[in-house]
Amino acid sequence: AQMALAEGGGAAPLKVGLIADIQYADREDGSDFAKTEERHYRSALCIAERAVDCWNEAGVEVVIQLGDLIDGCNAAAGASDSAMASVLGALSKCNAKRRYDLIGNHELYNIRRSDLASSDLRLSPDGATFHSTHLGGIWEAIFLDPFEHALIGVNEGETGYDKAVEIMRASNPNVLSSVGGGDWFAGLPEEKHRFVPYNGACSPEQVAWLDTALAEATAKGRKVLICTHVPLYAPATKVKTVVWNAEDVMSVLHKHQDTVVAVLAGHDHNGGYAVDEAGLHHITMNSPLTATPGSDCFAVLECYDNGMARFVAHGRACVESGTDGKGRAYPELILAKGFQNSPEDGIAATESEAMASLMAMGFSEDQVRLTLEASNGNMETAVQML
Repeated sequence: AQMALAEGGGAAPLKVGLIADIQYADREDGSDFAKTEERHYRSALCIAERAVDCWNEAGVEVVIQLGDLIDGCNAAAGASDSAMASVLGALSKCNAKRRYDLIGNHELYNIRRSDLASSDLRLSPDGATFHSTHLGGIWEAIFLDPFEHALIGVNEGETGYDKAVEIMRASNPNVLSSVGGGDWFAGLPEEKHRFVPYNGACSPEQVAWLDTALAEATAKGRKVLICTHVPLYAPATKVKTVVWNAEDVMSVLHKHQDTVVAVLAGHDHNGGYAVDEAGLHHITMNSPLTATPGSDCFAVLECYDNGMARFVAHGRACVESGTDGKGRAYPELILAKGFQNSPEDGIAATESEAMASLMAMGFSEDQVRLTLEASNGNMETAVQML
């Protein structure tokens, strides 16, 4: 698919290394609070180290770490600094010119929000928690802070906390008596399952800034990748792991749907993928923490100058939504308007490459799919028929 995508642009792609939810801790394997998820804390660091080797070999220019670098258990063990140093030490061996770290809930279990700017995380040049950056060529990344209003990492009386309390009172008051744990979902309609302490919200000011940033990107002819620790679109994850005010953010993204290509997220260790009604691709990356030890769980994103991108998975870096991480994996995802991706035992890789190549020539997906079926997948014959 690399050659196929390049046919629509010409220049070599910008390569971005992607990983989410490493959640390292120097401790024996364990499980999550609900005892439904096996967690391999030390193996996660090994996967991060292999990711760096892969990215160096691939020649990535930028690394985006989608949040939850270390696990919250480090805080209670007094090991936050040492765990952070171990993972950042591994990532620092990457030859990429730049790395961007996102804020996840586990960052806020380990670091007070007020201390984030002085931490070793690379949030932004000026310490801002949401910002945009030019990646190269026509590509821009916008990094969101989905915990600007939150119950974690802040103290009572601080603006972000007080706003979060208001939201909880309206949507899930059970939480306010059991922020540290408990049955947050008792009697709660499923559509409100997002309103729990491990999620958060973007402030109205951040949403307004996003609108302006996308308008400026559009004026410059850019294509934009939205990066957020917490997903925005439930079909690409589950209802329990979505930004509290996702609709507000999505409304802005859809307003600029010709500029936004994809939303990249983590948070839900089981991963997922979906395309929304505006044609935006939503990728929720699986976590190295829950990957089988010895396997991989990261990706390389190839960004082409024709506005298309290719997510190349290493290991089970993205799997079918709603499968508790056990579904079919996506070896690659073509991120382009109108393109339909299928997991590993769906559309064959060769057919996927042929579709990408023909669509890059300007033909519609429906035209391409029908022609490939009529030509029994023969690329040369399909070109002649089109």
